Amino acid sequence: MTAVEITGIEALRRRFEAASAPEAFKSALREEAEAIAAEARREAPGELAHSIAVEDVSQGERLGFTVRTADPAGRAAEFGTLKLPAPPWLWPMFKARLPAIKDRLRKLALAAAMIP
Repeated sequence: MTAVEITGIEALRRRFEAASAPEAFKSALREEAEAIAAEARREAPGELAHSIAVEDVSQGERLGFTVRTADPAGRAAEFGTLKLPAPPWLWPMFKARLPAIKDRLRKLALAAAMIP
């Protein structure tokens, strides 16, 4: 009789379970988007603060949130116009938070892989 032993199946099973249960990742992404939106509301020029919202743009297994404004003045305030250059106010907030967001998601992924 020949016996074959396959090792690592449990670890692989845990990884698949973690990948099929994105609730923790979605929650973390939502929290980060809400934090960016809150900061943006404090820093937004003029009346833009009232129109800043977080939107869930997840599609299937692809998780995502966007911080946006429906106010057309938001684009001019972020990018300026031909007559009025403006310093960006939303993008720098996101860019400053990005390393912490990546670190948080990395830690979630590592923790999910360790689930027994």
